[in-house]
Amino acid sequence: MADYLELLRKRDELYSTAPSRVQEQDDFVLDPEVTLKKDDLKKSQFINPIRDYMIERKGVDYKTLDANEVVEDFVDHMRYFNANTVSTAGEVRFVSKADDAQKEKARKAYEIYDQLGNVFQNDGVMGAVDGIKDYVFASATDPSNYLGIATGGVARAVAGGARGFGKKVISDTVRKARMDAIASGANRQAAKEAAEKAGKEAIKRAVKAGMDKRRTGGLYDRVSERVYKDGRRALVKQAMDDAQQSIYDKASGTALKATVGIDGGMAMLQDSMAQTAMLDVGAQDKYSAMQTGFSALLGGVAGAAQFGFGKFKGASGLDAADETPLDRVSRAAVEELSPIFSKKDMQDVGASIKKNIVDWNKKVERGNEFTTASMPASLIKQIMLGEDNKGGLAKLFKDKNKRLSRKRTISDVMTNVAAFLPEEELAEINKELLKSGGFQIGELATDGTKLGDLLAKDISAAGQTLNVMSQVRRVLDSSIVASSEKLQKTLDEIDSKEEIGKELKKAKQAEGLRYGQSVWKRLLVSSPATTAVNVAGFGQYYIGQTVADMFNSAGLAAKGLGQLSLGRTAGATETFRRARALTAIQAQKLRNFADPYTTHDAYMKLLEDNNDARKILFESYFGGIEVNAERYGIDPKNKIYRNIEAGAKAAADASGVRVQDSFTKSQMFMTEMDKYLRISKDVTLKEALMSDENLIDDNVMQAAIDATLKSVYSKDYTTKDQPQLLRSTAKLVETISNTPGLGTILPFGRFMNNVVATAYQWSPFATPDFLYQYGKRIYKGQDASLQEGEALARILVGSTAGYMAMEYDKGRQEKGLGVYEIEGAGGAIIDAKNTFPFSVFLAVGRALNLKRQGDEVPRELIQELGTQLAVGQVSRDFQFANDLNNLMDVLINDDGAARGDKVHAFYKTTGNLLAGVTRPLDAVNKVAGFAMGTDTAKDVRQAEGINVLSQTATKYVDNILEAFSDKTDAITGEELRVATREGDVYDANPYARIFGLTVKPSRTATEKAYSMSEMFPWQASERTKIPAYDKAFNQLISPVLEKKTDFLIRTKEFKDATLTGKRAMLKKIVSDAKTDVRKLMQEGYLGGDNQRLRMAAKASNVPKGIQKEAMDVMRKQYGVDTTLKDFSIAELDLFLDIADYFKDMYDVTDSM
Repeated sequence: MADYLELLRKRDELYSTAPSRVQEQDDFVLDPEVTLKKDDLKKSQFINPIRDYMIERKGVDYKTLDANEVVEDFVDHMRYFNANTVSTAGEVRFVSKADDAQKEKARKAYEIYDQLGNVFQNDGVMGAVDGIKDYVFASATDPSNYLGIATGGVARAVAGGARGFGKKVISDTVRKARMDAIASGANRQAAKEAAEKAGKEAIKRAVKAGMDKRRTGGLYDRVSERVYKDGRRALVKQAMDDAQQSIYDKASGTALKATVGIDGGMAMLQDSMAQTAMLDVGAQDKYSAMQTGFSALLGGVAGAAQFGFGKFKGASGLDAADETPLDRVSRAAVEELSPIFSKKDMQDVGASIKKNIVDWNKKVERGNEFTTASMPASLIKQIMLGEDNKGGLAKLFKDKNKRLSRKRTISDVMTNVAAFLPEEELAEINKELLKSGGFQIGELATDGTKLGDLLAKDISAAGQTLNVMSQVRRVLDSSIVASSEKLQKTLDEIDSKEEIGKELKKAKQAEGLRYGQSVWKRLLVSSPATTAVNVAGFGQYYIGQTVADMFNSAGLAAKGLGQLSLGRTAGATETFRRARALTAIQAQKLRNFADPYTTHDAYMKLLEDNNDARKILFESYFGGIEVNAERYGIDPKNKIYRNIEAGAKAAADASGVRVQDSFTKSQMFMTEMDKYLRISKDVTLKEALMSDENLIDDNVMQAAIDATLKSVYSKDYTTKDQPQLLRSTAKLVETISNTPGLGTILPFGRFMNNVVATAYQWSPFATPDFLYQYGKRIYKGQDASLQEGEALARILVGSTAGYMAMEYDKGRQEKGLGVYEIEGAGGAIIDAKNTFPFSVFLAVGRALNLKRQGDEVPRELIQELGTQLAVGQVSRDFQFANDLNNLMDVLINDDGAARGDKVHAFYKTTGNLLAGVTRPLDAVNKVAGFAMGTDTAKDVRQAEGINVLSQTATKYVDNILEAFSDKTDAITGEELRVATREGDVYDANPYARIFGLTVKPSRTATEKAYSMSEMFPWQASERTKIPAYDKAFNQLISPVLEKKTDFLIRTKEFKDATLTGKRAMLKKIVSDAKTDVRKLMQEGYLGGDNQRLRMAAKASNVPKGIQKEAMDVMRKQYGVDTTLKDFSIAELDLFLDIADYFKDMYDVTDSM
């Protein structure tokens, strides 16, 4: 140890290049009676201790930063420290890791801030505005303030359970409400009025459909009688529901209190952490329980937000709550009993029924059908679907754009048709029916079978089973018929996977490995950090689409003006209408966002009646993570399978993945459907849902689904509607991703496809394809389609974003920030890597700026751009690509040393795979490590044998395990050392990481130099085949590099140099430092086992070919069969002699 300290002293003498600033502040005392203003902090007695603190807290930038900026950042930082839980946690982490000198600097800074007046005492009105802004932003960016909002959904679940109320109380209350409603004269009168109104509406619709008085006879009576009878029942039920809801509202209030409790608890935790930090550095004498209590009272932000969402309930306009029970009954009766088809359309209806009955009679005559005493299912099916299962009444419903609910029965349809068919047509149809069946069309009206039931189960008739669902789904769906070409192909792709799964199950050949890999992927994304990143990614796409809509609206407005100038008034009117629709939908977006629960409920209700849309949207989570386990041929009744699925779903629920996926999809789907309805049909979504016509056609559905899947990066680009090259490439990626083993290298293939496609579609590179598609339309004399207008808008938005990225990057470059580093409040540096698409925005901005400045884009930046568009986005926590063949190498490799390396790599790969299963516990693990201070980064390379596996496999639970046991090599291992900073490496703010935010520690001069040179900081660290040597080397060189780079980054020569020049200067400094440190180590300053490490490091630098031959000699002639790092000093000495012999021999050979 004495030798080591002596070495450090000599090293400091050798490399000290900049004098340290010594400040005499031992007598630092503040007058407690004085209230400071922000401008006072710029005085020398305050700015110096503040600067010292900020250097320790934020990094070397504050050594030379202007006093105004130092004060501004300091005040911002302290405001966030006091108002933002994440910032508070970061400060606690800093203090807990600080030495005595750093704590003393923090104490002085805290005391200065404590004497700073409130926001209204600083710099007048603008100072107050700035202060309030800081506190508002601090609160708004605190993720803990949003935890309680989620209980809006929980509140309803709690209410549903009626916690705190017995079942008897509910039953008695509801029974009393029922009796009161039955006896109510007001209800009878209301039902009578509603019945009269509905009868008149039905007559009005019949007349509009062209029906004469003979055909509408009795319609008024049928509708009014139905409404009066059903309406009274509905009013009674509503009274019962209201009574029950009043009880539930009390339970919801309890849940709302729980929301406030969550926020209050988080506020208490934050205040407790802040006071702990103050006490730890001596800036506070004792803990204040009163202060913590006030913090709890002021902490109910999420409760207020939930209350606010409640106030906005119904703002979306999608809630059916504004429709009374009588309204609902009236609407249902009018829709059911009014003529479905117009008088003109009834001719086609009659012809279709008659044709299909004639065709069925012919089959009976041939003996292909059996007659029965009742209407056979085969005839019903033929009338409804036609001979080829693509016609019949179902096709007429589709062609005539008529809504056909799954709840409507065959009786409903045939009664309606029979009531409005011309008498002569009805007579001919019955005549045909009597030929083979002995029954008439009226008997169909007695068949209560629901169309939904026909679609859901097999119908047995005449000794054969008819799988109606598989045959009619494409022709007949509920309110939306998904039969467009694109949706058809998407559904075909999903169906083919399901059919394969059924066949595998039937053959008892379940694909256990593929299923296991699928579960592993689901667990891998089940963490709050992933949820937060997903929400951020969706938010960026959502905002981008909003801007694109506005661009498109502006383009349409310009086009309309052009049409007006050419005298095309009608065309201009339509163009302006579409432009207004795109503008109006932005307001609807805000309403949907302000009313998320109602929007989500309406989304789920819409999908309940639309199986095809539901199947496509629910096939996967955000990013294309498949959640359908049955496609792997697994028996759903299998106990092991049920337990695995229960665990995977619980992890997804606990981490918020499923909730986030459903809510983000609901926002995009409902908004996009509304947008396309306004543009193509000139109706809103609510109007379409209330209409008796099927206004939501294939094109609207396709556009809404397509936009939704793109917004969550889950679109399937392998379907047949995609261009051949794109489809083939996407198919290859997904095949690799779904192949057992290979899927660990590329876990999320579909997400990668979406990343690449999104980057292309929102960039200038998509311009040629747009021009080609647009040119084809112009050539054919057609106008540009809405999709082409949107494509152009996306290109313009992406191109504009590219320019904005360059402008934004200029400021970051001036501050020496790396590619993905952005500056947060109070000088905090945030690592925005893997925050697609923002991370691509940052990388593109940096690359374009370098080109604009005349610099060459370095290899590292090109590599990063590729990473952002590929696997780096989705496998950042795992490094599998180079380890896939390790198991085979272990089995067949005779080289002991090489075999040892492969075993190490194999253990590491296996450990990473096992770690994925525990990923859902990562948040708890981080909290445990933060609380206990056990989350220092470990160097797995130092581990030996099975410890490599155990340390890697426990990376998401190591702190939890250490809470119940002492530190062990199997879990804890050795601390990591790097060349770019001294001491332990640890997460600067684990609490922030839980929410997907990476806050970097105070920046060292070495790290800044590497950022300014567009180089990876890890390149500075030594990495030989001897991990122990590397650790000692990095520990020794880190302060040396810090001294030299601290001087370098402040020189004018370095600042003004081109990128190539900066890189050359930095590389030289690092190379020289490494050479000198190696020399010092070789001179024996460290002594002991380090002599062996030095020799092992030297041996590891022997050329690979010579190294292999020397190892062969060691094994065959001396019986030494182990790795270089395990050689003794004598064995290393012998090895180096043998290597020198081979080297000399080859040198002689080369010279001949």
